[in-house]
Amino acid sequence: MKKLLMAMAAGTLTLGLAACNETAEPTEGTSEEKQSDLTAEEVYEKALTASQEMKSAEAKVEMDQKISIPSQEVEMNTNTNMDMEMTLDPMALHQKGTMAMSAAGGEEMSMEIEVYMTEDGTMYMLDPQGEQWIKMTGAVPGLDQLTQNQPDPSEQLEQLQEYAQDMKFEQNENEYILKLTADGEKFNELIKQTLQEQLPPEALEQMGEEEQKALENMNINELQYEMYVDKETFNMTVMNMVMSMTMEEQGETLNIDIDSNTAYENINGIEKIEVPQEVIDSAVELPQQ
Repeated sequence: MKKLLMAMAAGTLTLGLAACNETAEPTEGTSEEKQSDLTAEEVYEKALTASQEMKSAEAKVEMDQKISIPSQEVEMNTNTNMDMEMTLDPMALHQKGTMAMSAAGGEEMSMEIEVYMTEDGTMYMLDPQGEQWIKMTGAVPGLDQLTQNQPDPSEQLEQLQEYAQDMKFEQNENEYILKLTADGEKFNELIKQTLQEQLPPEALEQMGEEEQKALENMNINELQYEMYVDKETFNMTVMNMVMSMTMEEQGETLNIDIDSNTAYENINGIEKIEVPQEVIDSAVELPQQ
């Protein structure tokens, strides 16, 4: 998981290296004494080092997702707001928030979500209907393989550099800002390759023929990133992403639009994530499959 987060940060920053020798353009209101002469490449290298040294963080995630099947006039909207604490090595987390879902012409359904995952992979999840804690041992199949198979950031650097189409490198008083609009067509091959490399082998083996065809017929139509990097620590403080993609399955076209905003804070400030004793005592364990 740590490699995944590092690779995501590295990959996004790497996309901007087309302008690697440029310094950041000051945004309106940035004072002269706060302006930096670092180039995009220098910011990238320092941010990559900071991401490699990240051991824990808090994150606030807001995501809107729309899935539609035009031929059937089906549309499903999902809005997620989540607060998360996580340690990365070993991986453990606590996340709490809400998920609201609505279909075209239907009522909105909202549910509370709270999850703990311990260092040994045990998961405690609150049932939003019965308010009963559920314990799942080994609830994340393939987690070890998924963690081990994440691409190395240096490999991401080599793979993604040629995919930059347009990028802005800016700065305000306290942060560097990298804005990228990527050519979705150029990204398709890379995204498919990355998914195939990162999915656990057993997941690929269990995929049916239709699912494999859907993966092959996936197209990224639009991909935008906006990243903020702290000028002093070079930690990533904000990552915003807009992605539009289509998938072809069983003769149907499936459109997926995602707009996500993630803010990071308290980086390396969490020593350990503890599951409350009352959660442990009251949890009902699900039988292993």
